[in-house]
Amino acid sequence: MSLSLDLGTKPDGLHVKTWGAGNTVFLGNYEISLVDFLFAAEYVLTNTDLEQNDPRLQFVKCIKAMKKTNGYSVGGKRLESSLPPVVAGK
Repeated sequence: MSLSLDLGTKPDGLHVKTWGAGNTVFLGNYEISLVDFLFAAEYVLTNTDLEQNDPRLQFVKCIKAMKKTNGYSVGGKRLESSLPPVVAGK
């Protein structure tokens, strides 16, 4: 399974994938360690001033709402949020 990035991403058709233990994030043809990906996410969240209706605020709410739930593998666990990562139209 992959996630298609189609809300303003260039080039069109870029996909994000993880599988197995999830220690690697595949972004198009790039292979990024999970740790580097998380550092990049933190950088994006904190490197600039917030703007009106900034989508980062909703993303942080989504992360805060995450709980452990049953995973896809037998005995596995994953994270799940009851909130969307962004609010449409903002």
